[in-house]
Amino acid sequence: MLVCWQGISSATERINITIGLWSFEEHAADNLNLEFMLTGKGLGVVVSADSMTLAEPIGQLKKVSLKCTELTLLSEHYSCKQGTVAFQHAELGAQKLHFSVKAQLEISRYDIQIAGLKLAEAEISFTAKLDKENWQVSLDIPRVSLTQLVELTSPYLAKEKIEQLSEWSYGADLAITAELQGQATQLGKANIALTASSLNFSDSQGLHVAEDSALNLIVDLAQTNEDWQWHAALNIASGQAYADPIFLDFSASPLSFNVDGRWQQQSNKLSIQRATIIHQDIAELDFELISDFTQLKELNLTLKQSDISKLYPIWLQPFLVDTAAANLELAGQLAMQFKLKNDDYQLTVDLTDLFVDDKDGLFGLYDLNGTLGWTNTIEPLTSQITWQGGYVYAIPVGASTIVAQSKLSQLNLQQTWTLPILDGELQLNGFSFQRPENDNVQWTFDGLLTPISMESLSSALEWPTLHGKLSGVIPKVSYVDHNIHVDGALLVKLFDGTTIIRELQLDQPFGALPQLYANVDINNLDLETLTQTFDFGKITGKLDGQINQLRLSNWQPVAFDAHFYTPVGDKSRRRISQKAVDNLSQIGGGAGGLLSRSFLRFFEDFSYQRLGLSCKLTNEVCEMTGVSEAEHGYYIVKGGGLPPRINVVGYTRRVDWPDLIERLKSVSQSSGPVIQ
Repeated sequence: MLVCWQGISSATERINITIGLWSFEEHAADNLNLEFMLTGKGLGVVVSADSMTLAEPIGQLKKVSLKCTELTLLSEHYSCKQGTVAFQHAELGAQKLHFSVKAQLEISRYDIQIAGLKLAEAEISFTAKLDKENWQVSLDIPRVSLTQLVELTSPYLAKEKIEQLSEWSYGADLAITAELQGQATQLGKANIALTASSLNFSDSQGLHVAEDSALNLIVDLAQTNEDWQWHAALNIASGQAYADPIFLDFSASPLSFNVDGRWQQQSNKLSIQRATIIHQDIAELDFELISDFTQLKELNLTLKQSDISKLYPIWLQPFLVDTAAANLELAGQLAMQFKLKNDDYQLTVDLTDLFVDDKDGLFGLYDLNGTLGWTNTIEPLTSQITWQGGYVYAIPVGASTIVAQSKLSQLNLQQTWTLPILDGELQLNGFSFQRPENDNVQWTFDGLLTPISMESLSSALEWPTLHGKLSGVIPKVSYVDHNIHVDGALLVKLFDGTTIIRELQLDQPFGALPQLYANVDINNLDLETLTQTFDFGKITGKLDGQINQLRLSNWQPVAFDAHFYTPVGDKSRRRISQKAVDNLSQIGGGAGGLLSRSFLRFFEDFSYQRLGLSCKLTNEVCEMTGVSEAEHGYYIVKGGGLPPRINVVGYTRRVDWPDLIERLKSVSQSSGPVIQ
């Protein structure tokens, strides 16, 4: 046709060809019209059709119009330097594209450029180069809505993915560029860059949230011998995010992530050769790993030395809620290394000039240095931790060193641990800490407490001044299934007597509601030392007692059966002062100050035969008795010995525990009777 056209008079510059119905294999056109023309730049062509069917995934186009004003047709190639095409599509809507194309048919080489394609209200430009089965595609999307992009791609997603997306709300403005290379249907190389601004998302439960975030993501992929080598870089410079329980403010501390990896398709093996996460001014983490997507085979992780005061509130504290480390003030440096191979692992933590202070005043350690090691392998790791001072429940502790060794998920002391406490020492022997696989923490120890001055202890705890010494032998103590249990009896020497604590058990000691159970035997306490300590009024003699079925809930008494009495065969001098008589009368429910209003006010103290008081606490009610029954009550003090003698009688049998506590407080704050 074109050869014939060359022989026609130059007055004829246009040829129109109309085909009512045209089809060829998977292609067809309805009312196809072709118009050829001569222009100042060469040959031009206009093609239109009411409808046109192309191979999938394009399918049917309607109202098709194609125009090229610079068409070159040669035997070896054809090209269109500048063209437009317009059509309507069921999925893509109305489109008007600008394009250029170069084709070398004999060698199957094509260069195509398209601009103005609209998808999800975004204009897309791309270029494609095809050389037989080899191809390259460049894609540029300056701006696209995340919501509209998901809507556009949802028909091609699996049903479960669509259901997962329906549980999220999301939105962002995206910019995407991509360079893709491949052969036939196989992708061989990809370079993708994505920028997101105004990124917001949230799941239905609010456990994963981002607000007004901005990020840049670069992904490079290359295939070699069916294996993929890849690199990714992510930078988040603004906005905030929450992933339960971590909250991050990227505006204050940007986050970056760089990783190089390899995926071996045949063995389904993922290996990360180098990865670095940098949380600016807070932490830097390097790691390597190998995985088959079902199990982590190897992992090497290094946390570089970090300021723990910045690391703790963001990355540690959220995981420590309801533990003893939930509310700490920290300073110093921390570094960590973790190595995993199959199921064997090693963990080392390095501490440098660490300061630890519990804001609730429970404990603190100062100038803490050393290395803590933990492993489940047979190869041992040595731990050595030193500190220069600290406190536990306001009790100061001195400088100390712990030397231990870990292997097979167990940590054992290598030498006796000595902890200075005031003017004495706590010595722990045979300490063993275990954490069996998939089991709770367990530990055991035994030890000795050398004498501690009660004066210094009471001063540290801001108690009334206590006298004497505190010391004791600590039998085997074990912690299993969140319970502390003492095998045998805990021996404490106090007030010149002996206190034996039996069947001591502490449930959930580090939980929100600890429970303590014990039975206590008190032998031969010196009453003069005891009453002098609490300014109760002077009483001389000895005191025995038992506190059976003692139970404390959150360190407050809720049940016990307590009896205190003069020991049988006590041959010590037994005297009681007017103040002590008055205070015991108030505890028993009698009137106070009676002695000061009678002739007995002339005596400073009185002799007694025996004394005693019992309280059985149940449901916040104390059932009270004394050493024996009286006509209208019970004897708290039974007179005897040389005159003057006196009896103290209690009248209240049942008393509310809070009311009894108030009586004891009143007694401790009373100045005692006035002798006129």
